[in-house]
Amino acid sequence: MNTREKFTYYFLHFLSRYLNKISDRKREWYANKLAAFAYKYLPIRKNEAYKNIKLAFPNQNHQWLKKVLKGSYKTAVQNFIDFLAVSTTVHTTVFTIKNKNVLDEALDKNKGVLLITGHFGLWEKWGAWLGKNKYPLWGIIQRQANRGSDLFFKEIRESYGMSHIYKRSSFDQSYKILKQNQILILASDQDAKDKGVIVNFFNHKTSVPKGAALFHLKTGAALIFSVSTKNSDGSMTIYFEELKIEDSPTVESITQAYTKMLEDKISKFPDHYFWFHRKWKSTIS
Repeated sequence: MNTREKFTYYFLHFLSRYLNKISDRKREWYANKLAAFAYKYLPIRKNEAYKNIKLAFPNQNHQWLKKVLKGSYKTAVQNFIDFLAVSTTVHTTVFTIKNKNVLDEALDKNKGVLLITGHFGLWEKWGAWLGKNKYPLWGIIQRQANRGSDLFFKEIRESYGMSHIYKRSSFDQSYKILKQNQILILASDQDAKDKGVIVNFFNHKTSVPKGAALFHLKTGAALIFSVSTKNSDGSMTIYFEELKIEDSPTVESITQAYTKMLEDKISKFPDHYFWFHRKWKSTIS
């Protein structure tokens, strides 16, 4: 690592130690203040996010769209703060689990589990709950350009039990994980350009990663959709749902099925979604 990367690594560790020491209430205060600051003074992808929300909810007025955007800032900042303090927050947060039996029964089939999620809610703490409860986890992770932050994120996730492989790694490792009856997490909601499959998302065509569908068709691994929602009292609810797919599924039908499940959750909790991705980059100019 170069000097800048080393500084990033040690600075993130410093922040993590501090945030783990303070109260949940203080972390919430920081999240509110930082989100308000980012909304007002850091315009990176702000217009892109607003445009995405408007595409998804064309009949809503400006005030509603702005409220959702502010909420998305808050969720994103809180997600990062909770991640930095995850060794504390995963224990202080009260979790309600919906349909845990769906995940447990899928593992009982001994074919591995494809746990499909999106950049929705407090996804880092969602993963930490799974690790805390001793589920055999592997996440497919985007490598960070800064090696200091990349190493830090890797260490934090490994601390709560999530191993990881990088995107563009060999498919052989993913198949091996499933063959060993472990859980492979795929956040399948970002624009996949010409490598994805075109499906509908909020009545617009979008390119979605097709890895989950390909892995399922190749291995027979169970397809489980899961996200979490944050509640007003600081607690979280985690949902597990089995994908309902047709008798002769295709890459397209499987991908559309979990994209629709994510859309349904976003419709109920629009401020939970990370709207800053260029979701329709490949299909809408």
